[in-house]
This record gives sequence, C-alpha cells and structure tokens, in this order.
Amino acid sequence: MALFSERNGYIKPSEGLIRESMPKEVCNAISSIFDILYRNIGYGLDYKFSSDSLELHAWCNFFNQRRNDAITSYGSVAHCIVDFFQNSNAKWYLKLDLLEFCIIYLDKAADQYPQYKAIVNNMIEGFNNHFSRLNYAYRFVGKQIVEVSSQEDIDTIQNAIDKSKSTVKTHLNEALKLYSKRPEPDFRNSIKESISAVETVCRELTGERSLGDALKRLESKGISIHSLLKDAFTKLYTYTNQPDTGIRHSLMDDTGNYTPTGAEAYFMLVSCSAFINYIRRKI
Repeated sequence: MALFSERNGYIKPSEGLIRESMPKEVCNAISSIFDILYRNIGYGLDYKFSSDSLELHAWCNFFNQRRNDAITSYGSVAHCIVDFFQNSNAKWYLKLDLLEFCIIYLDKAADQYPQYKAIVNNMIEGFNNHFSRLNYAYRFVGKQIVEVSSQEDIDTIQNAIDKSKSTVKTHLNEALKLYSKRPEPDFRNSIKESISAVETVCRELTGERSLGDALKRLESKGISIHSLLKDAFTKLYTYTNQPDTGIRHSLMDDTGNYTPTGAEAYFMLVSCSAFINYIRRKI
C-alpha cells in the first residue's frame, strides 16, 4: 500500500525500475546485510570461516591488493567490502560484480561448512527483497545477478535451471552469465545459449540433430504441442539462424545489419526457460 506522502501527491512513486546505477538506499541495504553476516559469524557459528577470510579474499582477489596492506593495527582485516559499497565514486556495475564475487565465495565455503548454506540463501533472499522494495532492476537468480522485470520471470528462469539436466543447466547458466556481463553484455551469444538449451532438451527427447526436426517429432514421443505453439518456436529458432543476426553463425560481414538488444536477449531467456518448463510438465 502506498504511504501517506505518495497517496497525497507529495512524493511521486518511481515511474520505472532503477537501472545502470546504484543509489545510496541500495548501497545501504547491501551493507546492512553484510553487517548481519559479520554479526552472525562473530557470534561463533564456526571460526574456521570468518568475516576476515571473506574480506581478505576480496582484498587480494577482487581489489587485487597486497595481503599485508589489509591487516589493521588490531590484527584484523579492514572492512573493504562495505567500504566499497559506501564509496559514491565506485562504479555501480563493479559493486554488483563484488556482490556476485562475495556470494560465490560464501557458497563455496558452504560446501565445506554446511551450516553456512542457510546464511547464503538468506543473504540472497535479503538482497532480492530489498532490490524489489527499492524498485531496483537487478536480482539474484542462482548465484548470478541479472536485470529483470518481474518476480515471475525470475521464478521461470530459476525453475528451468534447478530442474534441468546438467547440459541444459549449463546452457541456461551461460545465457544468464552473458546477459548480465558488465559493463558490456553479450546479448547475441546469450540468445544463442538460450535457444541451445531448448534444442538440447528436444534433441535428447527425439534423437534429432536440429531443433526444427526435433519439434516435429515430439508428438511421436507422446508429447503433444499445439501446432501454433510449435510453429512459434520453429520461427524463433529460424530467427536465431539468420545470417544478419550472427546468433547461431558468424555474421556475413563486420557491419551486420541487425544487432540483438538486451530486450530480445531477456525475452529469449525467459521464453526458452518457460518452454523447457512446459516440455518437462508434458513428459
């Protein structure tokens, strides 16, 4: 529900998602979650893994600084992570890089210390809740940050990744990685990986070598798809094979008269994930 100032017109709600920046409110929300992490670790969940080890890892492997320069006069590691989020001069996309970097590190630590798995999941949930609350256009899907437009899209992509075989999972994760790559995303190859995930599913079910042929044979495997829906995905596959897009094949020349955009890459990622979920339910 809108609060008093919005209801009475004193403050206008944002007309769109905040993107390609990181306002102070978002930085503060991220820093607060790290504050909670440090407090939980400090209360002795497991001293084999500490806040110092995370900070030191970031200091040496993200900021690429000398190890001894991180040690304070008290013998502990300076809080370089939160300091970076509070630095108004730091690039917004590097802040998101650091956030991914920390989650990946914590997730790997949780493989060795299982009690941290819940902490990592709670952090990701906390980040996504704050990003949604603050109308911030980015979310964690798995361990990667992507630009999104709705929670339903996140759930669609995540469901396809979680419940797919490793080969399909690899294509979808790579599509996410290329789409969210900053500062220069690779939309063309993100689309390629998304459609390759669909192709892999259909080829595994039918034994055919191409998605077009596989879609035609699905019904013989007991998977009935409406003809118009089948035609729609056949045309999407045809789109990815056009020489002017360079998605499935190299461009015919350096100029290439069509360049896929982020909107198309996002559409393909969500649509292909939804189609994979649809096929899985049909089986």
